Amino acid sequence: MKETWSIKVSGNWRITFEFEDGNAYEVNLEDYH
Repeated sequence: MKETWSIKVSGNWRITFEFEDGNAYEVNLEDYH
């Protein structure tokens, strides 16, 4: 089962990613308004 995680970088920017079997997939840098 995949879980989505996020880390706040700066201001509105966050890195979102999914973990599966100890590896990160679908890594994105997103501007959250």
